Amino acid sequence: MRGIDRINDIFSALPLSGRGDRGRSPGADGKARKGAPKPAARSQTDAVGFAQFAMSLTKGRQPRNSRDRGLLLPVHSHAQEDQVRQTYIGKGQFLVRQDQWDVLGRLIAETDRNRETIMDGQSHAALLSLGARSDFVEAARVAVAAGEAPDTSIIASLEEALEDYSSSWGVGVVVAQAHMDIGMAMLGPRRPSARPPADNPEFLYHFRRAGEILDQFCPVEENSALLAEARCTALLGAPDARDRVADDYADLIDLDPTNPRHMRTYGLQLLPRWFGSFEMLDDQAHETAERTEDLWGDAGYAWVWLDVLRAVPEAAGRLDLDRYLEGLNDILQFRPGQRMANLIAAHCGIVMDPSSAPDDMRAGARENRAAIHERFGKVLRNDLRELYPRYWAEAQQSPFVALPASDVLAEEGEAIARSLISREFHEELAQGHIVEFTAEGVHLREAD
Repeated sequence: MRGIDRINDIFSALPLSGRGDRGRSPGADGKARKGAPKPAARSQTDAVGFAQFAMSLTKGRQPRNSRDRGLLLPVHSHAQEDQVRQTYIGKGQFLVRQDQWDVLGRLIAETDRNRETIMDGQSHAALLSLGARSDFVEAARVAVAAGEAPDTSIIASLEEALEDYSSSWGVGVVVAQAHMDIGMAMLGPRRPSARPPADNPEFLYHFRRAGEILDQFCPVEENSALLAEARCTALLGAPDARDRVADDYADLIDLDPTNPRHMRTYGLQLLPRWFGSFEMLDDQAHETAERTEDLWGDAGYAWVWLDVLRAVPEAAGRLDLDRYLEGLNDILQFRPGQRMANLIAAHCGIVMDPSSAPDDMRAGARENRAAIHERFGKVLRNDLRELYPRYWAEAQQSPFVALPASDVLAEEGEAIARSLISREFHEELAQGHIVEFTAEGVHLREAD
C-alpha cells in the first residue's frame, strides 16, 4: 500500500482527527497492533450524506433567545457548519489511510467544480485536502517541536502517491499543500504576520517543491479555484512574489468571484510587509471592484480592504472612503442574509470602535474610522435579525493570529455582541422597553 504504509509507525503515535478513532488493527502477524490507524467503517464513507440528513432534521428549529433582561436576540448555532467541516476533513483523511488516492483526487476535483463552501468561505475541496494531508503534516510538526528533522518517509510517501497519480491534479494539490504546511512548520508554531524570512533552507525547499508540483497544472484550464488558491499560498516562498501576486490573485478571484475569502486574503498579501504597498493595495481594490462589479457592485473594493483595516488601523486614512462605504452597503445588498449582516455589524462596531484606535492615530484615519463606525447602528436596526457570535469574536482578533476553539469563539462573540448592541439601544432599554430581534426586524415593546 503506497503513501501510508511507510509511516504507519509514525501515525500510530498521533491522535486521529475528523471522525477517525484510535484503535487496534491487525499487523503483518495477524495480531492487533496497538495505536495503528483503525480502518474506517462503511458509515464513515457516507458521512457527508449523514451530515446533510442531520442538518435537514434541525432545519427550522427556533434558535434560543437571550435571557438578558430587555434584549431578546436569537443566537445561531454553528454546530451544523462545524459538522460539515469535520465531515469533509475526516473524509479526506479516511481516503488516504485506505490508500484511495485515486478516489481522493476525483472527489477533490468534483467538489472544487461545485465551488461549495462552509460559512467562512473555505471550500469543501480545501477541507478534503486538509484532511488528506493531516497525518503527514502532524507527524512533521511533532518532529519539529521535538527539535528533530521530520522523518524522510513522510516526504517519500507523499512523492510516491504523486508519482502513482501524476495526471491527477487533485492528488498533486494535496502533495503541494502538504509540502507548504511542512515548510511552514519549519518556521515554528506561530503564524507569520509578515513575509517569512528567506534564510531557512528547509522552508525554501518545501515551497520550491510545492511550486514545481503546482506548475504542472493550470488552474484556468482545470477550472480549479483550489489550484489557484494553492498557487497564491506558494507565493510565500517565491522570490518573484511581488511580480506575480496581482496576476495570481486575479486568476483566483476570476475563478471564484462569489467567494469574498479570496479578496480579503488578497488585501492582506498586498501590505508592504508582504508583497505590495498601500498604493498598490488601493489600486488593486479599485480594479477588483471593477472586475466583480456585476456580482458585487462596489463590494469588491471593500472586501480587499476589510481585513487590512483590522490588521493596520492607521491604514483607514488611505481609503477611498465613499467607495468603501458604498462597498459595505453593496455587500448587504448583493448578499443579503444574517452572515453578512453580522460580519458588517461586527466590522463597524468592533474594528472601527473609536476606543480601539491608537492615541497617536492621524486625523484622517480617525475621521474615516468614525464614519465607518457610524454605520453600526444602521446595520443593527435595518439588517440584523439573528446573532452569529463567531463573527464578533473574530473581529477583535488580528487576522494573523490563530483563532481559539470554536466554542470559545462562540461564547466570547456572544458576550461582545450583547454588550455593544445593548449600548446601541441604551435609551430604549433605559425606558423599560424590550428590544426584540425577529425575522421581520427589530421590535420595541413594553416589558411584561
